Parts: sequence; C-alpha cells; structure tokens
Amino acid sequence: MHRLLYLKSSVFKRLFLYFEDYFSEAPRPTARNLFLLVISILTLDIFRSVRFAHSHVITRLSDTSLNAFYYTLKTDSYDHSAWNDITVSKALRAVPGPLEDQPLFLSIDDTMVEKSGTHFELCSKLYDHAAHNGSNYLNGHCMVSLLISFPVYQDGKILYLSVPVGYKLWDKESSKLALAAELVKQAMKVIDPGRQVILLCDSWYPKGEVAALVEQFENLEMVCNARVDTALYGLPPAKTGKRGRPRKHGDRIRLKDIVLSEPQSGDWLIGIVPVITNLWKGKVVYALVTAPKNGKGSRRLFLCTADPETISFDWKNSADKTACSYGAENVLYLPLAWYCLRWNIEISYYEGKTFWSMEEYRVRSKEGIERLVNLISLSYSAMTLLPYSDESFSGYQSASAQEPRYEIGQQIQSEIILCSFGSFLETIKNCSALIKVVEDYILSGFRKFQKL
Repeated sequence: MHRLLYLKSSVFKRLFLYFEDYFSEAPRPTARNLFLLVISILTLDIFRSVRFAHSHVITRLSDTSLNAFYYTLKTDSYDHSAWNDITVSKALRAVPGPLEDQPLFLSIDDTMVEKSGTHFELCSKLYDHAAHNGSNYLNGHCMVSLLISFPVYQDGKILYLSVPVGYKLWDKESSKLALAAELVKQAMKVIDPGRQVILLCDSWYPKGEVAALVEQFENLEMVCNARVDTALYGLPPAKTGKRGRPRKHGDRIRLKDIVLSEPQSGDWLIGIVPVITNLWKGKVVYALVTAPKNGKGSRRLFLCTADPETISFDWKNSADKTACSYGAENVLYLPLAWYCLRWNIEISYYEGKTFWSMEEYRVRSKEGIERLVNLISLSYSAMTLLPYSDESFSGYQSASAQEPRYEIGQQIQSEIILCSFGSFLETIKNCSALIKVVEDYILSGFRKFQKL
C-alpha cells in the first residue's frame, strides 16, 4: 500500500487524498482498513464478502489479517455517521458559484434487502409491495436512506445530480420516520441556513417527525405525494368582528371537487388550490391534484409547503424539459417537476443492488452491516463527486457512476500488478531501468484515462 502511495500520479494516491477526509478522525489502523475496503469495493466487479475482498485485493496491498477488517466493521467504536456530513460537504463544493442561489433537494425513502437464514441481526419478516418472490413478504432488513440532489452546469444548462448520503438500518426501536428525520437534521446542520432546501418524499413520510422538520428549519420546505384521503380545508374566512373564536380554516375540500386545467405540455391535468391540512396545522400549503389526460386512472394528490413563486429556481436554464415547460406556462406547476427528482433515490437503490453489491453483505451484526453499507454508499457517491473535486477525472462529470468506477478499477489493478512486480524486481541486481519502463507503461493507462 505504501509503495502505491508514492507512485507518481497514481489513481491509488488520488483516491487516498479524496477519501482521507472521511477517515481523518479515525485511528490510523481503522482508517487504513476502511480505505482498503473502499479500494476493494471499487476494484471488484462484485463485492461478495469481506473475506472475498481480503483474498483477492487486500492481501496484495497489506499483510493485515482478515479478523482486523471484521473488527473494524463490527467492534470498532469509531462513529461512521460523520461520513454523511462529508458527503454533503463535497456535494456542496461541487456546486459552481453562480448556482449557489439554486435550491438543494433532499430525498428520503426506505428499501428492503432480502437475506437468507436466521443469523443476521435484526433480520425479520417485512412487507414489500415490490417483492418479486411470489409473495408480498420477505425475510431481510429494512434501511432508511437520504439522497441529495445538487445543481451543476452541463452544456450551459442547469442539471441536478444526485448522490446517496447515508443509510440507517431499521432496528424497530426507532420508527422509520424518526430515522429519516435524523438523517435530514444531520444534513441540514451542514447546509448553510441561508440556502433553500426542499425535502422530497412519497406519501408514507409526510407525518410525525418528518412533517415537523418544516417548522424546525426556516430554510426547509417539502414537496410530497400525499394520501388521497388527506383532509384538505379552505383558507380561514375573513374576520367578521362578531363575538366568538374565529374559524381556523374554511370548509372541507373534496379532491373530486377541485377543478383541473389542461397544461399544453405533459400528459396530466392539473389543479392547484391553497389549503390548510392537519399535517401542518395553521400553515397554508399548496395542494396539486393530477389526473391523466386520457381519463384512465385516478387522481393523485401532491403537497408543497411553500408558494412556488418564492423559490429561487431558474427554470429557464434548466436541463429538465418538464421544468422548462411547466415554468413557462405556470410556475405553480413547478413542484411536480421538482418531485420527479425523488425518483433518483429509486435509481440509487437499483444501481446499488445491481452494480455495487449492496445486497451481498455477509456481516451479521447491526454495526457491521450499517458500516459496510455506508462504505459502499460513499464509494458510489465518490464516483459522481470525484470528477468535480479532482481535475484528473473531470472527463467523467455528469457521467454514470459505473463508468469512472470501471476505469478506476482497471487502473487500480494495473498499479497493484506494478507494485508486486516492482517488489520482485528489487531482488534482482541492476533492475532500476526495467522498473522505470514498466512504471511508465502502467501509468500511461492513467494518462489516457485523464484525457477521457
């Protein structure tokens, strides 16, 4: 490992500098082990287990025993929740100066991971409406996660990129609402209080601790899908001057009674009404009701806790065609375009499970599972954020996370071969010239990689 760090212009060294922020507060042995696990995640096509990573990658970089890595994941007292703060900070630094007045978007949701056997801690029978095992129930873990979407420039347009911030394993001692609220609170402490933030979530989350976040942070608003049976009331009538307590809200509004208009773009009829709900008592929110233009399908309800006209969102220069068309026709439609960013958290689940082996963990303890999944998460995020922090990788800005990961993995393997070959040649007299030739050949791949 030390030999690779001193290799001139190596990918290994650049990765070490990037991840150094994550592990700087950890004891040196812990920081080394965590970094080697990250290197294994990036190098292997499938991260099958810690044992597999140790056998195929780590032993070629370090003589640390396998048990040391299990100890680092399971027993070490190092607090890994600080990784969330660093990911958010790196995402904020990726935003160019002219876009610092654009809103940030946070998305929360939960995902299921099916596991076999009974040896995994906190493994239980869970209901999953999207299960593909012939049943709506599976045996496994539930994880609550947070994703941040931040603006960058692409071809002169404003594009929002999304990266996962962190995961929390549901242990049934705290509700999923409490875990989601905790993740959001932690992120909000890193974000400047003057920066507008919009929280996106589906119909399960706008209640309890999550709904209360809007009142706790002045710069936080929410756009959410809501249950169609959510109680909606009109605004309170004007005071009459008569005796008695004035009404807190108007009459009940039925979803079917809201008049829908037909926007020129999109496949949806849309109706917008300022209302008062029991979710945020006394607060005026905007109810957006949609229905398919073809008449097939039922109405859906979305809530936005802020007047869309008060959000500094540059829809004119947005790379999102939906946002451009809605903004040009009626800015009150924009919350529907913002809500589309929530789908990126579903994409992160799919890519995490398909390409990043998020379901392959074989660590049994709660601490080990949560720490390993968050290591995978920050490795995944790095493939989007690294091109904005290191100019050598700038060719992969706005690219899929899988593209830089493949190239970086190939280059790491080449550098490991160089390191091993160099160690062998050092046992031979007068081999410095040969070592220089091999080193130049290996690093030529990185120079080619930089030009992409």
